[in-house]
Amino acid sequence: MGKQVSETLQEMLGILKEGQMTEGQKIYFADSVVTQEGNQPPIVGKQASIERLDKFRETIGVAAFISYAIGAVAVVGATSFYDAVLTLKLNNGETISLEQVVKTEWQDGKIVKERCYHG
Repeated sequence: MGKQVSETLQEMLGILKEGQMTEGQKIYFADSVVTQEGNQPPIVGKQASIERLDKFRETIGVAAFISYAIGAVAVVGATSFYDAVLTLKLNNGETISLEQVVKTEWQDGKIVKERCYHG
């Protein structure tokens, strides 16, 4: 049956805490993953999700990753939830923190659907 969702989730969060967001997507996203940011239209496909992340970094002008602090984590069946705070240094010298809650659906050790809610 392979690893449990909670084990795979903890591995992924370990990578994300190091600031390796794109690497996490490459490893854990299924090729046909559906991702959605809040109420924005969903995006289909691993490559499209990676490109959205790159565009986000470029748009806000990310100079450096500071931290990705994980709060509460829950797993129910093949669905996981966690909240986190992403802290970044921008090109203009400003430091920003972005709060989010992430709901993820897993299948065979890969993410098939993920939705992020931002505060």
